[in-house]
Amino acid sequence: MISALLALALSAEAATLYVNGTQVDGLRDFEFTNVTVQVDANGDVFIIAPQYNVAVGDDAKAKKNRKTKKDVTSPPDPTGDGTVASNRWFLVSEDNQTEGQVVDIAVNGTAVKTFRSGGKQIIFDLGPYLNSGKNTISFSSRSERLSGGAMFLYVGTGSIDGGRISLNRPEIEFKRNSESERNESSSIELVVD
Repeated sequence: MISALLALALSAEAATLYVNGTQVDGLRDFEFTNVTVQVDANGDVFIIAPQYNVAVGDDAKAKKNRKTKKDVTSPPDPTGDGTVASNRWFLVSEDNQTEGQVVDIAVNGTAVKTFRSGGKQIIFDLGPYLNSGKNTISFSSRSERLSGGAMFLYVGTGSIDGGRISLNRPEIEFKRNSESERNESSSIELVVD
């Protein structure tokens, strides 16, 4: 499906192909898995694949920053192997009056949520997106004009009791504040029993 979409988009009017913001028009004979594909109004194709490392050139970074990336506002279809129980592993956000923070969160290459300063607190069940064994949790910032306090994204086990979620000691803590780099990415391995 992705191959057909790319072939159609790229053949239409010599569109430009980007992977994680890097122009890769010469890319051949490569299959991407668990990625998000966006095609802009100019026909340029953007592959968002936090699990792939691509060197970022100045021209590609500048063009990517001009594009408007869409926030993940509704959960994608579950991508986990079905062995991890729902309502056990959670992603939880804490926002201490930050401004300008935007962070995309991906599980095993699937973008599941976007944190945005001043938005609603994220309390999200990660179970349907996790596999038994090794998983990769990726945080990709695309922030601008940072100010205010710190924000935290926690990943850990918890329980639901009377409509409240009690999060145990988090396995992963991702922190950003006004001193953080505007655009940074971090991938952390999470082992689920």
